[in-house]
Amino acid sequence: MSGSNPVPQPPTEPSGTARAASKPKRPKWLVPVIAGGCAVVLAAGGIGGCLYWNHDRLTAASEECATSYDRAVKARKKLTEYLKSDALKTAIRVKDSEVKDAKTVGTLASTVKASEKTKTTVPECPSGDRADIEAMTKKIDGLAAAYAKTVNEVRGKADAVNASKLDKTVADATRILNDSKGRVKDDKVRAALENAIKSKDGKAISDAVKAVNDSIKAKSDADANARAEKEKQAADNAAQTSGNDSGSAGDTTGGYTGYTGGGYTQSQGGGYTYTPQQPTGGSTGGGYTPTPQPQPQQPSQGGGNGGGSTGGDDGYENMCFAYPTDGSPAIQVPCS
Repeated sequence: MSGSNPVPQPPTEPSGTARAASKPKRPKWLVPVIAGGCAVVLAAGGIGGCLYWNHDRLTAASEECATSYDRAVKARKKLTEYLKSDALKTAIRVKDSEVKDAKTVGTLASTVKASEKTKTTVPECPSGDRADIEAMTKKIDGLAAAYAKTVNEVRGKADAVNASKLDKTVADATRILNDSKGRVKDDKVRAALENAIKSKDGKAISDAVKAVNDSIKAKSDADANARAEKEKQAADNAAQTSGNDSGSAGDTTGGYTGYTGGGYTQSQGGGYTYTPQQPTGGSTGGGYTPTPQPQPQQPSQGGGNGGGSTGGDDGYENMCFAYPTDGSPAIQVPCS
């Protein structure tokens, strides 16, 4: 069978020592990489593919950590801003006496105090080791969730204080609305207060309550002035009546009383002598009281003791008129 092709024989299996010597040696750093999931990549593309796959996973972990970091920083900033907000400060300033449930005020204060402890600094993401990066990512995500939860808790407690304050405001305003009936100067303010209560707008209720109180005061002042004017008028009327009564009494008992102590007196001879009369009372009021005039004397029989004019030949006494020097009316007297 010379000149013909020989039949190929199967290769002989090398001994164990020969096999060990023929296999390439792997770097020691590659073993843990293969254990972490790189074996499949090695089977498909060798060591270069494994390194690329590991680098891609490291980059993805770093990007995820960076995203979590940004989210946590924003959440912390949001918490800080709310703790400094005017809305929260207004709620914190509310007193126990201004709310319907005083417990809400204490709960808000304790919640705000506890929230200060959660404002820790957000740690930065590490580099190099993917496991460390992933662990930090979880920690940062926890902080972001804690910040958001704290904001919601503080805001909720502040809302509870504000709601309790509004409840008391509505209750007080309702009492004022009921008590002010018939006590306001303009009833339109009560209608405005009623509408404000229905709207549950704290500022509108406050403004309406002030308007009602002002109207109550205006009516009270007006009523007080009216009473004072009425009392003054009554006092003036009483004083005028008293003055009229006093003047009437003066006309009767006081004033000018005429002339006393004077007039005409009969002389020893049977005639009359004129004596000027003196005024008594002057300008103190009163009427004129004339001095009683002497009665005419009857003519004596057979003469008399002494003279004086006793009358005419006809048996009647002659009468004359005397004019006082003070201007008083003339007085008829016997002629002397």
